[in-house]
Amino acid sequence: MESGTTENQKYKVLFVDTEKKVLASAKKIFNQMGFQVIACDGAMRAADVVANDGPIAVVFTDERMSGMRGTELLEIVKRVSPNTVRVLTAAQVEDRTIEDIINKGEVYRFVRKPIDFNVAIKVLKQCIQLYEQNLRNERLDLALQEMEEEKMKLGREATGLNVRIVKLKKSALYWFAGILVVIGLALGFNVYREHLRQQDLQASSNNIGSWVAYKNHTALDTVNNLMWMTRDFRIIEKRYPSSWQEAMNWVEKMNQRRYAGYSDWRVPTVQEYKSTFDPDRTKLAFDRNQEYPVGYPKAFDEGGGYGFWTRERVGEKSAKYFFFVGGYAQTENLNYGSPTMSIRLVRDVK
Repeated sequence: MESGTTENQKYKVLFVDTEKKVLASAKKIFNQMGFQVIACDGAMRAADVVANDGPIAVVFTDERMSGMRGTELLEIVKRVSPNTVRVLTAAQVEDRTIEDIINKGEVYRFVRKPIDFNVAIKVLKQCIQLYEQNLRNERLDLALQEMEEEKMKLGREATGLNVRIVKLKKSALYWFAGILVVIGLALGFNVYREHLRQQDLQASSNNIGSWVAYKNHTALDTVNNLMWMTRDFRIIEKRYPSSWQEAMNWVEKMNQRRYAGYSDWRVPTVQEYKSTFDPDRTKLAFDRNQEYPVGYPKAFDEGGGYGFWTRERVGEKSAKYFFFVGGYAQTENLNYGSPTMSIRLVRDVK
């Protein structure tokens, strides 16, 4: 076990368990590391601590408790204190259940019982790093809000300036100067806002193998330097494209909407889809059929289509699509409107 540091004293760690021996061990070990440890033997008391004795950096909670389950407690923690990092402990939980609660964002880590506190210490260190990242993201959000308010203030000042220029009407120079000021302020603000947005994306990114996943539902393939939508047509539109032409028209719609902040999305080629294919096939499509898992990258969302239209035409009446169950391309009529079809867009990263 590691000794404590002065730096750890600023972090509060809440440990919730019905076993008093577990609480005593957790309090002793985490106190030795310098953390402020609060031990609770019930979920209701723990919820009160989060609401009134925070900020809490990390919550460890047992799943099986009377009155309220650990997962229910963590849902409350997420609403009351979004920056708090949540860890679930349990002796027996199905792997799919663990995957579901982690994917929903309710739980960051899972620790099996009986608890190996060497493992718990490593998990706690990771949680503290994520907690600090959450605080940085919050500060970035506040900075963006302040910039928005400053933009409104500058807009009002610019309006007032234009009114005075109109009243004076001394020369065209006043008009020109006012226009330049407004344009300069607007351009400067937009550049700075985009800089903050990119910083925020980088701060909240998640590395998954050779992929970097972002919170705006995009993912970067670092091998091919391509950015993909992690959600496809089926997920976003909640239906399938009626034809190849509708799938092609979807590009213009997404670019006009500036999906994820970009307006240069395009339709992939067969080879580009193929470069994303994961032969492990760990994802499920829209119908959740476990007999036909799809080879989406692990950075992509589940629930999409099986076949994805490409921009590659075959003659006048057909086009190619990529089949994510088998990992190969096929050709179909342009009017093909199967519920299994979809499209996912990509953009080149410069």
